[in-house]
Amino acid sequence: MRKGFYYCVLIFAVLISANGITAVPTTTTSLSLLAQGSTAATPKMSFELLGRWQRGPVFASAVSGNYVYFGSGGEIRVLESDKMNKDKWNEVGSIETNGIVRGLFVSGKHLYVADDSGGMIVINVSNPKNPKETGRIKTGKSVRAVYVVGDYAYLAAQWDGLIVIDITDPAQPALVSKHKTTGIAYDVYVHGSLAFVANAYRDNGLKIIDISKPGLPRDVGYFEMPGIVYGVSADEDNAYLVSLEKDEKDGAGGLTLIDISDPANPSRAGFQHLKYGAERIWVQDSKAYLAGVADDAGLIVVDVSDATSPEWLGRYHNPTCSESVTVAGSHAFLGHGDLGLEILDITQTTSPPIIDHHDAAGMSRSVQTIGNLAYVANGYTGLRILDVSDQSSIQEVSVLKTYRALDVHVDGPYAYIADDFSGLRVIDVSEPSSPQELGKLDTPGYAEGITKNGDYIYIADGDAGLRIIDVSSPQNPSAVSSFNTSGYSYDVEVSNNFAFVADNRSGLRIFNVENPNEIKAVSYYIAPNDDEVRSVDIAGNYAYLAAGKSGMIVLDITDPYKLREITVKDTPRNAKSIHVDDSIAYVGDLEWLRVYDISNPSSPQEIDSYKVPNVVDHISVDNGKAYVAGYDGGLLILGLQAKKTKMAEQKQSR
Repeated sequence: MRKGFYYCVLIFAVLISANGITAVPTTTTSLSLLAQGSTAATPKMSFELLGRWQRGPVFASAVSGNYVYFGSGGEIRVLESDKMNKDKWNEVGSIETNGIVRGLFVSGKHLYVADDSGGMIVINVSNPKNPKETGRIKTGKSVRAVYVVGDYAYLAAQWDGLIVIDITDPAQPALVSKHKTTGIAYDVYVHGSLAFVANAYRDNGLKIIDISKPGLPRDVGYFEMPGIVYGVSADEDNAYLVSLEKDEKDGAGGLTLIDISDPANPSRAGFQHLKYGAERIWVQDSKAYLAGVADDAGLIVVDVSDATSPEWLGRYHNPTCSESVTVAGSHAFLGHGDLGLEILDITQTTSPPIIDHHDAAGMSRSVQTIGNLAYVANGYTGLRILDVSDQSSIQEVSVLKTYRALDVHVDGPYAYIADDFSGLRVIDVSEPSSPQELGKLDTPGYAEGITKNGDYIYIADGDAGLRIIDVSSPQNPSAVSSFNTSGYSYDVEVSNNFAFVADNRSGLRIFNVENPNEIKAVSYYIAPNDDEVRSVDIAGNYAYLAAGKSGMIVLDITDPYKLREITVKDTPRNAKSIHVDDSIAYVGDLEWLRVYDISNPSSPQEIDSYKVPNVVDHISVDNGKAYVAGYDGGLLILGLQAKKTKMAEQKQSR
């Protein structure tokens, strides 16, 4: 599995040469890189959201009568059952949300939304074709699931645990209580007066909570489990938990059945092992339907009529991870992440066929803009080309499927894709409405980052280091040379015959590529505390690094053989991506985009910051606008505007 993100702190300064590391002071001043030594105060600026392409992976669905509601990134889409064909659903409506839809529950005329940005949204669906937001409540950092019973909504809110909301008035949902579960609450199911919480990491397993008094939730029982617990369901006698393996071959991935006849002393009844595990579960008519991931991706059906001896019945398999499952009648609605929503006929238990499919966007990993078009590396859905001429209404022009697009570089009529496991893809985009793949070349690693210089493509190839590929014939790209670095290569930039590779905990690696056929190691830089160097951008004589816990690091690369650290600028979270334009540095600090005035590189000054719905994976800047590839949150377009004084705002409002 790919590693996730790590958290904070910093500093010390180093001078790196090819021979080693030497500590030096960080008070060195230098000429302004981009602003000719400007001494003006940092301008009062602020971010303004200019537009957003909401669509992303499907994490949740809910069914009510003839209607299906499913989340697609920051949008809820509505399907209606076809009156002439019960196996077909037509898209009839939608509504946008600020965050990312993680969970859905329909009760009466309202749809309750677990919002990943940290709260619950209430949507009136009395007219499903025209859903309207009724109310919302902010509860914390993230909500992963919602379950509604009577006048209360129960939220699985990660580190905040179980949250109870009074929904007597759906227009004004009110906080009733917060109950810590010690670990991360990923899912919740309510049966009678008990809430069953799938709790991960600390106190990993099943938490049983008495909610007979919603304002005073009380722990009743706990069943410890290995692995990582993600999903839960329950009935009168048993709780059903699905989990992923935490460590390779720990045997924890699968379905665990827990006897809850005595809630204070839950005990294991049975277990159905999976190769890797599942994230969500739905139990109906003595069958458990699992949304599997990795080797178990797709829908898995298990007979649970005998809790002590669950029996595998069948499956639908697809290698892209599934995220949720909802069952209604003879159909299962599989939230299949990047693939979208799949509807399966579960009357054919051994091998449920897909009878309908609704496409979704993938995870927005990288973006480059050319004129009015944005080229998005969109994960498992490949390359998506968007028309951004009207930022308030971004339109998709086309999509071309690839294995897993992680980065994109557009040059003339060609788009070059860093396609993870499958290496390089070369796409003809001369007709944006009809992109065509021209050539491809597998690489031994995982193609993470890509750039082009002359006739050559440079790929940061994960655990295989730096690769150089000749694309003078786009139909027949050919490997030229490689250098297997000691770290994991995430990003690469080329400037003045030198390649700069962000090599994770092995820091920044610099190579002489004047002769692309022979890569020569020149020097390296290790970030403080061996922090992760995930991204690099070059501007003039400076390299700007996104260095994890250390934040933004500025290096003087006037002499690439003798790097000189200029400054280490702490960022509050974990710097993952960086882009420099003019005298401004844009830093992706987990879910924050932070902007710094770097007219004096030795003393960056923060101008403003903006919280996006998910991780800032990549930043492109064009004509003063920042295009942010926001992972599950789609594409956001942000502009820096002069801050208005209070007096000016009052004057303008008169």
